[in-house]
Amino acid sequence: MSTTLDRPGPKAVALLPALALSLVVSGCGTVKTSGTSRTGTEQLLLTNAWDTALAKVDFRPLTGVPVFLDTTNVSAVDQGWVVSSLRQALLTQGVLLRPKAEQAQWVVEARVGAFGTDAYSAMVGIPQTTIPQTITGIPSGTIPEMALLKKSHQEGVAKLALFAYDRASGQLVWTSGTSMATSSATDRYVGGVGPIQGGTIRGGTKFIGTKIPVPYDALGTSAPIVDKGKGTGSGADGEKDRDPSTVPFTASPVRPASTPADREQFAPGG
Repeated sequence: MSTTLDRPGPKAVALLPALALSLVVSGCGTVKTSGTSRTGTEQLLLTNAWDTALAKVDFRPLTGVPVFLDTTNVSAVDQGWVVSSLRQALLTQGVLLRPKAEQAQWVVEARVGAFGTDAYSAMVGIPQTTIPQTITGIPSGTIPEMALLKKSHQEGVAKLALFAYDRASGQLVWTSGTSMATSSATDRYVGGVGPIQGGTIRGGTKFIGTKIPVPYDALGTSAPIVDKGKGTGSGADGEKDRDPSTVPFTASPVRPASTPADREQFAPGG
């Protein structure tokens, strides 16, 4: 009894050199990564909340007045950003900053009431459970987490206040009141698939880093306001939308300069 073997076809013969080459030549690729003590998400949460709170402060009554900024009571993790943004906000609205108190007419004192983050998480499913060994013969172990829906939410909180007093008389001439703002970052997992990321610092909804179009109210983000005749904007003024990924920080809006009557209203009495 004899057995006849079929000869390989032309396609199989053509693949033999490639197979032989793959067995001889091999390669791999690696990417070097590093981490910092603080995550970028935490820093964005804090600085974005601060920027939003600072943008609410109206410095127009100080326009044109020589002012010294006292930051003795400003203590925050990102103190460099906090102090620099205060100086920028004052200069943007026409305040004349002086490097020394002796050179200023008024002294502006700033203070920080809150500068931190909060977080919470929620899950629908079976949490991770450890089974102790209570009966001989029954092994102990850990049942892994089985989540149908999982959500983690982080929030940045910033609170600030400023006031000004006349350097010579010590009389109060201006106060900003208390300004507070928050920022957010949310990660969701559905059936173990994710993260689906949202929040104010991300400028939209992303799936594993890729932006996806979803209804705005589904993930707690605000839809842009459409002003007829002016296109899509971030408000009634029809300002064009900007990609938050390229402009992560919002500058304080430039307000019109105050009139001499505005300054006289806050000037100390003679």
